Order: sequence, then structure tokens, then C-alpha cells
Amino acid sequence: MSRLRSTTLILILVLVAATALAGDPGTWFDLENCGMCKNLLVDQELFQAMTWETHVLTNGLLEVTTYPDGYAERHDALMASMEAAGQKMMAGESMPMCNMCMSYGGMMMAGADMDHVTTESGMVTVITSQDPKVVAMIKDHADTTIKAYDMMIAGAESGNDHGHQH
Repeated sequence: MSRLRSTTLILILVLVAATALAGDPGTWFDLENCGMCKNLLVDQELFQAMTWETHVLTNGLLEVTTYPDGYAERHDALMASMEAAGQKMMAGESMPMCNMCMSYGGMMMAGADMDHVTTESGMVTVITSQDPKVVAMIKDHADTTIKAYDMMIAGAESGNDHGHQH
């Protein structure tokens, strides 16, 4: 994903969210209804093949998204669809947002710094801050995301088809 696309997506999320929400891991993601996340379900094969990791850093978080060889074009199409959804929001279209996406935007509005690195098979995002209050928001976001993802994996393993299987 190009730096311009990454920046555009971040700006979109910032415009959408007014505040970061304290998260309940059980309601953090809403893949079916969130205006951004539902794009993940359009290409089920890509969705099932992708992996996401979130790690807490001293002053923020590190997110690693990967996909298998041969999926780069499909991933680019996913990012384009998310960008298109964001452009609709910027144009005034109202759409539901999950707690995770709202929290993401809230971190940006609070002044978090974000760096994206596109790799051969994915993307690495680092979100940090020097402001202790923003660092706390970022760490809360990371902790909730990790717990919610673990719950989603556990749901997939128990037969809940809404989980992300790996």
C-alpha cells in the first residue's frame, strides 16, 4: 500500500472517530456491520489467509499484517475498498463503525504518531507517542485488540464461523 493510501486511510479514521472508546474485547470487532471492517469479508479466501499481530511497545504498539505469496494484488484491492469507504465518509455518508476502528481514529485525533512500512508480504504499522496520556490510549487499544483477536481465534476453533481461523 502506498504511503499516500496509508495516510489517506489514517486521515479517514481520524475524521470518523470523535473519541477513543474503552473496549470490551467481546464487542471490539464488528466485521459484518462496521463500514471499514466489512471490507475484510469481501474476499473470504484472502481474509482466511491473512494474519494480524499486535504487540505493546514502551511508548505505543506494533501491528504486523501478513498474507501469503501471490496475494499482494488482492490485498491492494482490499486496501482500495477500505479507502473508498473512507472517502464516502469524508463526503458525508454516515456508516457504522466498530469500537476498534473508532478507537483507532481516537488515537490519531489525540496526536499519536503513525508509521507504515510495506513489506514483501504485508504491512507493519507502528503507533507511538511521547505524551503519557496518548501512550496509555495506545496501550489500551493494543491490549483490547490482542484480547479480542484471541477471543475471535477461540471462537473459530470452537466452530463459530465469525472467527478468523489460523
